[in-house]
Amino acid sequence: MSQGERSEWGSAPTLVPRDPGALVPRVRVQQSVMRMGRDPACDIVIAEPTVSRRHAKVSWDGHEFVVEDLGSSGGTFVNDEKVQRAVVKPGDVLRIGPRTEYVVQADESSSALEMVAEQSSGEGGGVRQLQVLLEVARALNAATVLDDVVHIVLQAAVRLLRADRGCLILVENGERRTVASYPRDVAETAWGQRSSLFERALSERRAVHVGMEVSPSTTMVARGAALAVAAPLLVARRPFGRAEEASFIATVEVIGGILVERATAGKPFGREDLAVLESLAADAAVAVDSAKLYKEAREKAKTDHEMALARNIQSALLPALPQVPYAEVFAVSHPARSVGGDLYQGAVRQDGSLAVALGDVSGKGVPAALIMAMVQGMLGLLHELGQPIELVLPALNRSLIEHNPGNKFVTLGMGVLSQDGTLALTNGGHCPLAVLRRDRSVQLVTPRGPILGLLPAATWGVETVQMAPGDTIVFYSDGISESFSPTDEEFGIEGVRKTLEGFSGSTAEELADALLEAAAAHRAGREAEDDVTLLVVRYLGGDEAREQRG
Repeated sequence: MSQGERSEWGSAPTLVPRDPGALVPRVRVQQSVMRMGRDPACDIVIAEPTVSRRHAKVSWDGHEFVVEDLGSSGGTFVNDEKVQRAVVKPGDVLRIGPRTEYVVQADESSSALEMVAEQSSGEGGGVRQLQVLLEVARALNAATVLDDVVHIVLQAAVRLLRADRGCLILVENGERRTVASYPRDVAETAWGQRSSLFERALSERRAVHVGMEVSPSTTMVARGAALAVAAPLLVARRPFGRAEEASFIATVEVIGGILVERATAGKPFGREDLAVLESLAADAAVAVDSAKLYKEAREKAKTDHEMALARNIQSALLPALPQVPYAEVFAVSHPARSVGGDLYQGAVRQDGSLAVALGDVSGKGVPAALIMAMVQGMLGLLHELGQPIELVLPALNRSLIEHNPGNKFVTLGMGVLSQDGTLALTNGGHCPLAVLRRDRSVQLVTPRGPILGLLPAATWGVETVQMAPGDTIVFYSDGISESFSPTDEEFGIEGVRKTLEGFSGSTAEELADALLEAAAAHRAGREAEDDVTLLVVRYLGGDEAREQRG
């Protein structure tokens, strides 16, 4: 290398954030090799989600400054050109990933803080500690991943107090969990959870230490520790509520703590050390709490997205009901809050009869939706094979018992309506089926056997009723009958009966709308607690069927 090239660098390179407001540190390269990335174990920690955990490394031999990508997902760039390895010169722009940019400078000048920090000596250099706290504050402001936050905090505590061992413990639902340890490859990570010093810090809600004045415990001596200090992580919780009920009084919650130890007895931890650790713990508590909330929000968003996708799939699985000339068919289903377990199904059998069913799978969410899809498929196959109605529920029961790892059960009401108006009904543990006559009387068909999917030897009876033109059969889920008023009164079977009695002669859709509106009015407009599903079949008979066709 020529003397001219060497003269470009008057001192070690300095990485200066291109955006003064960026939450990334200003770095002077003072080591031969420094790794850059999101991992707290890196020499240059960049707490930015678009930066890989081990993104790149920079090398400095006193004459040449080289950057090398470490297989990052976002890439490493010099002057907007993506590189695998490149020699960097003063004035170049180094970009780590899509957003984090540094201007590379050969600048001997440092900030007043850095200059004084370098001149500070001794273990209690206050300026050095202040500099570390500022660097940690910048890193914590940029970090959102809980794992990154806890390791940044622990490494800062070890660095500030020149410790040989450390751990960060979170308290969740009364249980303690070590989430970060130093050194990171230490085999036993639960030692801090059993520490009496850590327990004391949590109970007294302040930084405490042992050493020269207070003798170390037996377990500390067994670990080879001579000095130790612990500090709690405290967050203030202010109650939420209406403005007139708002309170300025907050409760303080202990969410965890930091514990570090030194292996050799030297200068004991003093007031300044405790104050610095408490300052770090205060910032750390806020950052850890925010990272936990961020994690929960991300998980909730992911769950909401998956549930929305499942709801779309479930809606697509609900079949279009067949239309026959002798009957009018209408169905509607409204899942409660998430993916529901209600199902309805219709099929025209080989003899021309119309088979319909409405059921309810136990539970909610994706597992219930999967069982729902299986039941629909089985019903369709059984009807296509022409199985008699008295054999359909036993066959479905056997299949559910055999292919039901979650021990889900199903309630199901089913009917087969022939062209002459003969209606065969069976009910496996479902809400009573309602037959509305033209004279406004309502006949209820109660369960003819138990729920499906639990009892291998169960049997189900079949009840046959004769439908006259204008009569209607109504299948409904318990989201209708178990609608509750603000005073906790149930809509019930009587509510279904009274509503139907007032709408004889209505179309299938009009009748379904009337029942939905009556149940909603009973709830005073509140959301239903369970899925709401209706299937209405109005028998037209010979004359009305011919008029409809005409």
